[in-house]
Amino acid sequence: MERARTWVETSRRYSQEENDPVSGYRLDCSGYVSMSWRLAPPGETTVELPDYCVLIDKDDLLPGDAVMNGGPGTDGNAGHVMLFGAWVDAGRTAFWTYEQISTGTVRRIMPFPGLPYRPYRLRTVTAG
Repeated sequence: MERARTWVETSRRYSQEENDPVSGYRLDCSGYVSMSWRLAPPGETTVELPDYCVLIDKDDLLPGDAVMNGGPGTDGNAGHVMLFGAWVDAGRTAFWTYEQISTGTVRRIMPFPGLPYRPYRLRTVTAG
C-alpha cells in the first residue's frame, strides 16, 4: 500500500499507450496495480494479472488485495482492476479503493461491485 500511495500523492495521468517516465510502469489501472505489487515494469494487463493471483472470498480482503474484472477478454477498456484499501462500513458494502482511472490516480470510496468483479490476492502474499 505504501507504493500505491506514492501515485495517489503525486497523481499520474492516465494512458493506455504510455509509461510513467519515472517508474517505467504503464499509466493504466493494471500498470498501477503492477507497480504497487512490485511486478516487473511495464506491468501486466488485466488479461494477465489473474495469473499472478489467487481468488479469495470478499470477506478475506486485506489492504493491497485486488478487486478485478480480469482475465481473457478484458483487454483495453473491457477490464479494470483496483486495489482494496479498507472497508468503509460493517456491512462490507463499500470500500476505499486505490485506482488509476481516466482522470488519474485516485483514492475514493466505492460500493463493492458485483460480477464480473472478483477479489484476488497476489499469489506471493502469505499470511502474517
